[in-house]
Amino acid sequence: MKNLNKLYILLFAVLVFATSCEDLTEINEDPNRPTEVPVEYLLTSAERQLGNRLYGGFDNVAFGMTVSQYWAQNEYSDETRYQFRANTNNTFWSDFYTAINDLQEIKKVNTTIDKGQQGINQNAVATILQSWAYHSMVDIYGDIPFEEALQGVDIPSPAYSDQELIYSALIDSVSSAVAAIDPSAPGFPGGDVIFDGDLSKWQKFGNSLLLRIGIRLSDVNPSLAEQTISAAAEGAMKSNADNAAIQYITAQPNVNPLYVSYVVNGRQDYCATENFIELLNGLGDPRIGEYFVPAANTGTFEGLPYGVTSAVAAGISRDAVSQLNPQVYAADFPGTLMGFVETSFILAEAASNGWIGGSAADYYAQAITASMNYWNITDGNAIGDYIAANPYTEDNLKVQKYIAMYYEGWQSWAEIRRLDLESLPAANLVEIDPAVNFVDVSNILNRRLYPQDEQNLNGANYQNAASNIGSDAYDTNLFWDLD
Repeated sequence: MKNLNKLYILLFAVLVFATSCEDLTEINEDPNRPTEVPVEYLLTSAERQLGNRLYGGFDNVAFGMTVSQYWAQNEYSDETRYQFRANTNNTFWSDFYTAINDLQEIKKVNTTIDKGQQGINQNAVATILQSWAYHSMVDIYGDIPFEEALQGVDIPSPAYSDQELIYSALIDSVSSAVAAIDPSAPGFPGGDVIFDGDLSKWQKFGNSLLLRIGIRLSDVNPSLAEQTISAAAEGAMKSNADNAAIQYITAQPNVNPLYVSYVVNGRQDYCATENFIELLNGLGDPRIGEYFVPAANTGTFEGLPYGVTSAVAAGISRDAVSQLNPQVYAADFPGTLMGFVETSFILAEAASNGWIGGSAADYYAQAITASMNYWNITDGNAIGDYIAANPYTEDNLKVQKYIAMYYEGWQSWAEIRRLDLESLPAANLVEIDPAVNFVDVSNILNRRLYPQDEQNLNGANYQNAASNIGSDAYDTNLFWDLD
């Protein structure tokens, strides 16, 4: 009997413990802190992360805008001589992949809930933006982790995929995503700081992205370029109102990153380059006053020589050269991912190749007009006169696209390489004097080096990638850059 009583006590204790554990589990599930993040939060996070990296002080500013020779440095001119901060490159890479992973999480969450067409629309939006991010990374570095990326602990050290194969995969992914969207059905209930949930604009963005991918292939794979562009052209952006851009606002922390650098931190480190000012002045381009302000000392537009040493740059007064127009570092100045201007230039090129209908000259005029309008120049007669003075030719298209891509440093850099603008005297780009350069490269860089963290933490795959592209060097061409 005594032993039986002990058994009952033991069984009672077990039951109490089990019940208590069940109750504790329920208590530990905080209803105000769900374990599953709403998909709209993931979208906002990815969009802001990509925008802040693309337009951050050490990314678009200290790399994109300087390598593209729009901006020189008032002092500390290391970046214009290709001396870049390793930590900045590490952060750019990791933040892009964080955003790409957030977009992948949207698709993972949607596999657990049957949302019907809404889930399909959300997945398509995530795929388009994810593809934009991957494409940007390929055109900056070359081979990158793609097929084995985003696997977490399953593949902590992902292999790099061939850049040309990534291009093909992105064409398929974006094409499928655009086709899957039904604008009449719901998408994201909130959180979209690019298009505010407008699915028809996401379709136009996807088609315009296909144009960008296609035109990069024009020299290396013209048949795929024609196929891609001809299929997407009709559904691409129709006006500046369709621009894909991060819509910054005037309230912190959701402001233009350049505003933080220039206004909050007071770091007004950049000014116009001498060669870009000469180009704009020589053409009588009215956008010069929208891009820059006249030099305080003279009241005229003046630029700083590109690629000079920090000592030389510091010796030139800020008042002697044109500084940035304050509108570009306004808190709510948008961060463009792709716009109607670029789309129109691509269509002009495609029309000249016979890949689409329409006149190359008309698309060219459309592109310049859209660029002028974007930069607050709306006098139709003045725009017409400018186009008449710079009529459509292959070389003029190259120069005008370079001018119009101002403030989109990363994409301008890609087009400089594809169009070989450094070899076109009319573009007025300069070679850096190797005697004052940090690296043995005097022309425009062909790519960005892989981050130091990849070399340290993913060494074997890094070495394979470097070998596959030719060398992890600034002068290694990407696969689409034949010259």
